[in-house]
Amino acid sequence: MKKLAWATKGLAAVTGAVLAGAVMAPSAAADTMPDAMTIAQEVTGLAFGDSNGKRCRIAERDVSAAVVGDGATGLPDREVKATTDRKGNAYLYDSDNPGVWIPLRYVPGAPECTEDLDVTAADGNAGTATRSFLITLLAGSGKIYQAQCYVTPGAPLTESTIASACAPGFTHVVGTPV
Repeated sequence: MKKLAWATKGLAAVTGAVLAGAVMAPSAAADTMPDAMTIAQEVTGLAFGDSNGKRCRIAERDVSAAVVGDGATGLPDREVKATTDRKGNAYLYDSDNPGVWIPLRYVPGAPECTEDLDVTAADGNAGTATRSFLITLLAGSGKIYQAQCYVTPGAPLTESTIASACAPGFTHVVGTPV
């Protein structure tokens, strides 16, 4: 009987040590939080933005993609992607400018706090390729903003060209149910 009691105590001690180690030491594969975000902010769903004190409700990061162009009509395919970070910033990627994510804050009218987004290639006319895409942003306020952007073959989108490519910029979609 003494051997069983000793084994039970030993097993309980080992189990407790393993659990304590799992709680205290984060997994190497765990998602890392940005420096500005505390555990309390992660749990409550609030993240602080930049030094201006901007706050956004975080749910998850978002990504959307669309293909602009049509190789069959002579306009090479080009992929545009958009994503958000946990601070409410939105970014655009152009496959003609590999490795560069352009902050959408350079487009006039972009909301400060983006919670969700979508990128859609505009429909071309029958038999013609499209050279435009639509970016839709859901702001932290619940309002929806849209901008139509145009691409030029051979001219990648950059921080300095995004405003003119998406002119006149983001506009509020009237009647957003908020």
